[in-house]
Amino acid sequence: MQKVEEYRPEVIEFIAESKRVPQSLGEFESEEDARVFMSQNLLAVQTKLQAERIMDQFEIETLRNEYAEELEDVLPKIREEHFKRVEEMERAKQLEKDAKEMVSASLNKVQQLANEVNERVTSIELDPSNTWVAIYDGKKYFYAFIDGEIKLAKVQDVPAYEADDLISSSEKNAVFFEKLKIAVGE
Repeated sequence: MQKVEEYRPEVIEFIAESKRVPQSLGEFESEEDARVFMSQNLLAVQTKLQAERIMDQFEIETLRNEYAEELEDVLPKIREEHFKRVEEMERAKQLEKDAKEMVSASLNKVQQLANEVNERVTSIELDPSNTWVAIYDGKKYFYAFIDGEIKLAKVQDVPAYEADDLISSSEKNAVFFEKLKIAVGE
């Protein structure tokens, strides 16, 4: 996935969704408050995670500009070089092949950038000290403390080879999430 380097949107919005657990566990004044909350309410360990998030308008425009520049400036020059080499094919077969590969790579890059902009999703590297995984109901729920709030960042099935080891640790989490359901009246 392409990213706009050295840029972080004002608000992070993850694409993770679940009907089993809340999108947010609340807002907190500090990282320490979030860590205390997680340790008191869930059996969850801090973890490193790269989650997918929604791109903001700045990122979309930046990537569009990048692929527009590639399409308008780079690709025409490469195509022109390709046609020259085809005319000289008898003595330059290897040069023709190289130029053709550059055209293909450029078109692939343009297509990849356009697809990513249309999906409007990119990934974000999360701070392991502010990211937790909690096991509940056969799934791993990854939460991250970001923008002053603990947010659901990713949902993943528990692999069969891990299931037996994790069953006991998911009991505390089940109690917590069931209490949440009662509190919000589900």
